[in-house]
Amino acid sequence: AMKTVFKMSVFWLGTLLLMTGAWAAEGWQSITDPVKVFEEGYIQVIGVSEEGECRFKAMRAATVVAQRDLLEIMEGLRLYGETTVKDGMLQSDTIRTSVEGIVRGAMKCGEKYHDSRGYAEVCMRVHIRGKGGMYDVILPLIQEKKLMPKESSYYKPKLIPKAMTEETATPEPAKPAPAEEIRKVVKEAPQEAKPEVTEPSKLTVVYDGLIVDVRDYQFKPALVNTILTDKEEVVFDPSKILSEILVERGCGGFTTDPSKAKALLESWGSRKPMTVKGIGVIKTTNAKVSTDDAAAIYVHDKKSNLLANAKVVFLLK
Repeated sequence: AMKTVFKMSVFWLGTLLLMTGAWAAEGWQSITDPVKVFEEGYIQVIGVSEEGECRFKAMRAATVVAQRDLLEIMEGLRLYGETTVKDGMLQSDTIRTSVEGIVRGAMKCGEKYHDSRGYAEVCMRVHIRGKGGMYDVILPLIQEKKLMPKESSYYKPKLIPKAMTEETATPEPAKPAPAEEIRKVVKEAPQEAKPEVTEPSKLTVVYDGLIVDVRDYQFKPALVNTILTDKEEVVFDPSKILSEILVERGCGGFTTDPSKAKALLESWGSRKPMTVKGIGVIKTTNAKVSTDDAAAIYVHDKKSNLLANAKVVFLLK
């Protein structure tokens, strides 16, 4: 009977240790994939020292390994288009010293020393958003427009006649369409209602958030993502975002799940987001939208300031 109790105790002790190990592994999760990094808003790594060292040396060695890994992952993040943070560090001393400073100041999210084999594990994390994060570092460069490769023209819709925006002028009355034309338009109309495009003051429903569906393309999250028309006119870029919002939120959110996209916008105060389908991608970080969708974004933004508040989520595959 005593043997049976002993065996049962060993079994449950082993199970408890396995559960504890699983919990620790779950608690210390590496977040290094760029999509996941931009989705979560931080990089997380676990540095491991060599075996056979005293606690102090092992902890120090594991910290150095973690910092090296953090720097490597940060260097691999995209700044804009094909330009990485590493490219930016080579081009700008400001970026280089700031990135190195961020890594040196990285916070520990856990540490553990294994007496039996004399090695240490250190979990370290670097935030890309918030005070002291990557967006905080590149904010002056964005404000000075040093990160954009060329001077781009900003989109303004031609769908709204100039007369419609001038109080003194009155628009010409629209000619009534023949009955067969009306039937044809109604028959061909898409099932899902398109965002209304009219004068911002006359919108009956105002959209206050934007989901850009780029699941059909190889779109990559970056520190600088933009939305362009097919003529490469800029609909949205970081210069449109309020400084404090850019530091806290970046160029918007990223997710592979439509319901998460809506939940994220809701957490930012968006009650009625619109979804537009991307029609292409330029240099992997710039989403192209149709002229009609660009016009809708423009007029709804005039009413809700969704772009200045970075209430934009890119839906990735």
